[in-house]
Amino acid sequence: MLNKIIPFAALLLATTTIATQAQTLTIYSPQGGDERGAFITEKAKEAGIDIQFLGGGGGELFDRLLAEKSNPQADIVLGLVQPSMYQLKAEGMFEPFVPGWAADLGPDFKDAEGNFHMFWQTPIVMAYTDAVASDAVPASWLDLDKPEYKDKFTFGAITGQTTRMVLAGILWRFADPVTGEISEEGWDFLRNAYANSRVLAEGADYWQTVASGDMPVVLSWYGGVVNNAAKNNIDVTFVDTEGGTPMVAESLGIIKGTDDLETAKAFVEWFGSPEFMAAYANQFNQAPVHPEALANSPEAVRTGVEQFNGQAIDWNIASGKLNEWLETIQLDIMP
Repeated sequence: MLNKIIPFAALLLATTTIATQAQTLTIYSPQGGDERGAFITEKAKEAGIDIQFLGGGGGELFDRLLAEKSNPQADIVLGLVQPSMYQLKAEGMFEPFVPGWAADLGPDFKDAEGNFHMFWQTPIVMAYTDAVASDAVPASWLDLDKPEYKDKFTFGAITGQTTRMVLAGILWRFADPVTGEISEEGWDFLRNAYANSRVLAEGADYWQTVASGDMPVVLSWYGGVVNNAAKNNIDVTFVDTEGGTPMVAESLGIIKGTDDLETAKAFVEWFGSPEFMAAYANQFNQAPVHPEALANSPEAVRTGVEQFNGQAIDWNIASGKLNEWLETIQLDIMP
């Protein structure tokens, strides 16, 4: 049988058609299940990239990525913070790629080998409502074991990465800075703080519980507090805590084994661009790490990160110990 010769124009058309029919990217992200995911999906489609999110808590998604290492289902992970990303890097989970916008990032906001890059910076905050008496406002994370805060806050699910960062910030105050080992004083403090933490009934609306005054101390990420306080008409005051506020940064990386590497690269280039980062900042009060994007963000966003003194945490050490800390919390600390 003779081989059929395909005209060059037809071959070019076929190639172009294949390129334009790139698969829908699957993105694992804690931001995927709410209006943030809808916004990103819509804007990506306008940019010519089809995406679908698999949402969940940061810890849950981290565990899922590890479980799927030999048969990856995600093309991209978006929104996990430093400890999770460094641990995934150690497992060889990323396809290195350096987008053009990464050149303007400071060294603290990118992996040296190009495995992932950070795009939003998030203070992990303590705040309180006017239901807290003026002479009983918290000043430090280390106030959480005091009797007056019994049932006035919740740590939240340990599968959530915000909760994990709250816990990491607390434990780092009791950690050996070289080994990451936690003192008995630290475990005792956390045990007492967990005894104070309120356990919400299944199905309870967290922010309605805050608004009611029943649980007036909030432990969360800055942008989430700002947005939800506004939606629920809650006046909150942020605490520039003694000893510093954990400052974490969400990251973006391509999963090794993606079926559509070129589209994944195109998404990373688009998503982290200063133009889209500034648009996102204006929509959701999230502070970009890209200097140009931050400069074009609302003043409230810029001052939002500047009002807190950051807590010094060696994430290289903390990342390697976090799973061990969480296991201890689950087995020995949580009621």
